[in-house]
Amino acid sequence: MRPAKKSDNPINAEINKNFVIRVLVNPNQNPTKNTKLTSANKLSVYLFDEKFGNSNDELKSKLFNKVLEGGKDKYVFLIRNRLKIEFCAK
Repeated sequence: MRPAKKSDNPINAEINKNFVIRVLVNPNQNPTKNTKLTSANKLSVYLFDEKFGNSNDELKSKLFNKVLEGGKDKYVFLIRNRLKIEFCAK
């Protein structure tokens, strides 16, 4: 087994250390059991939208700041009615 690769982004490392990220694409059509676990780095893949630019890093940083600065154990975001993102504290 290879050792884990160090993150070059401290915010992503902090999110991955303290939260589990669950993503559900098209929550209106898919049942809740179809959620996927993802990392803070790979969240950009789900947030990508042709209309809003390449990677939408601004939206990703807003979500991360809200999660890190808040004191709750669980955050749920619905983005553009097609993406539901859950941050659950470990």
